[in-house]
Amino acid sequence: MFTELFRQEALKLLTQRYPYVLLGLVLVLETTYILHTASTPPETTLDRVSPVQLWAQGVELGLRFGVYVLLVVGSMAISREFSLGTIKTFLVLPVSRRMWVGAKLAGIISLGLLITLIITGLGLALVAAFSGWGPVVLEGIIKYPQEEVWQAVALATGLTVVFLLPVCALALVVGSYFHSSGAAVGVTLLLWIVLETLSGMLGSGAKWLFPHYLYEPMNQISKMGKAMVFQWDDVAGPGLVVSGASFLVLAGILIARLDKMDITD
Repeated sequence: MFTELFRQEALKLLTQRYPYVLLGLVLVLETTYILHTASTPPETTLDRVSPVQLWAQGVELGLRFGVYVLLVVGSMAISREFSLGTIKTFLVLPVSRRMWVGAKLAGIISLGLLITLIITGLGLALVAAFSGWGPVVLEGIIKYPQEEVWQAVALATGLTVVFLLPVCALALVVGSYFHSSGAAVGVTLLLWIVLETLSGMLGSGAKWLFPHYLYEPMNQISKMGKAMVFQWDDVAGPGLVVSGASFLVLAGILIARLDKMDITD
């Protein structure tokens, strides 16, 4: 039954037009940034941007806007069920609400994975085509060989996907409190802006907030591209703990919310 619910949720996401439009705008923005940076000659050698650094910066820009796509789609995933009245059909189906929530979460998480892979893949293709791709070299000395670069890119991409889990859950939680999709989207985006702003203001004091870690993998790759020392331990360990705990808490809130909700109203 869960597989069927997940398949239906995936079809809902894939057959809607607006996610493609929003994601297309994000990809255009990422492409423009990478091409502009790659084609602009540096004023000094200190201003030179390495291919690895360019990829990290372009992908981070794409992810910052890609998160908004995920928040919009996620917040509408449940609120539209209420506004259209389709959620009432589950009253006559032998489907538990928790299984339904699990399918919703799996669908949004899959979308987050897809968005991340598209953004990172496009960045790799553009950088390889216009700037080349290779080891990180500083003054003729190889600081990071190409194999290590690829490993870091793969690790950064994987961590980003994990750090997106609480973002997916947050969108669904907020959406469950609204019968209007417009209101759900507006409140979700506003809440995310507040969390990001708070995370930026607190700096290192925001390590207990999951948005603090979302773009850190790309920041580490950017340091690598500058031939600087970077530390995965400062990102992976705390980031996985905070993101995992935040996801479980938000998922629990969502399940509790729907368990107690009278969906006949």
